Amino acid sequence: MSVPKTPHPNHSEVAAGPLAFLILGILSLLWGSSFILMKRILPVFPPLELATLRIGMAGLAMIPLWLWHMKREHWRLLPWFAVVGLVGNGIPALLFATAQTGIDSGAAGVLNALTPMFTLVVGWAFFGKNTQKSQLLGLCLGLVGAVLLILSQHRIQSASNPNLALLLVLATFFYGISVNTVGHRLKGITPWLTASLPLVIASIPALLALWWWGDPVTPMQQEGAWNALYLLFFLSLVNSAFSLVAFNYLIQLAGPLFASTTTYMMPVVALLWAYWDGETLNAYHLTGLLAIVGGITLVNKRHKG
Repeated sequence: MSVPKTPHPNHSEVAAGPLAFLILGILSLLWGSSFILMKRILPVFPPLELATLRIGMAGLAMIPLWLWHMKREHWRLLPWFAVVGLVGNGIPALLFATAQTGIDSGAAGVLNALTPMFTLVVGWAFFGKNTQKSQLLGLCLGLVGAVLLILSQHRIQSASNPNLALLLVLATFFYGISVNTVGHRLKGITPWLTASLPLVIASIPALLALWWWGDPVTPMQQEGAWNALYLLFFLSLVNSAFSLVAFNYLIQLAGPLFASTTTYMMPVVALLWAYWDGETLNAYHLTGLLAIVGGITLVNKRHKG
């Protein structure tokens, strides 16, 4: 998926070895590259086809992992797994694909980093989590960064509809709901199941929507269709399915604090790809990035006592 889930707080922190740093680097590169991949796929596959094929293929790939870890007592939690699957995977995939028809990939990658801040908002508003003043300051700082990035799209002629950036803000809000659902309703469940079952569930409506409303055949008649399809396979199976399993393994290997570092590195990777691809970057991008990363730092700041 486009963003890592907030790790479970009960995992203890351990010293990170070379393997942990290697996985961290690979995950940051993969997740930060998702936005340039979608940019390359969208000229061939429209947003509905891109999102439904992405989730559908990822869910099908996760079936063996789900069957291996599913136990009888887990069925009672099926509604919460469904919330994570639909709100945390299916709907955001469609929102991101739609938004990137009108905004640049670099801005999309940085806006994706708003997830920790909306995780704080949802946790405070609906799950009774305590909030520190520094976290509220971080939230405000992150929102300022989001506004700057939206303004950056208004100053770029290639951004055909910069208001679509608001769809990305909505997607990160949905991610915040999903993260809190995992942390409060699926606490203690093996991370392999929380990685696989939601994707399996989300793949069902995704494939039904593709069959009912989509048209995956016509795009394949366009020039460059096979290259776009290969990229879509990579985005689905590697960036969505495999990466989620690797992220859960990283949590077990080095702890949640180390694993959450991907949140800081993903937007940097996205902007580097944007620069390589010739996208227009301006002071709004850099200032927005610094504001959001600063906001994440304050939101994740540990408090004594």
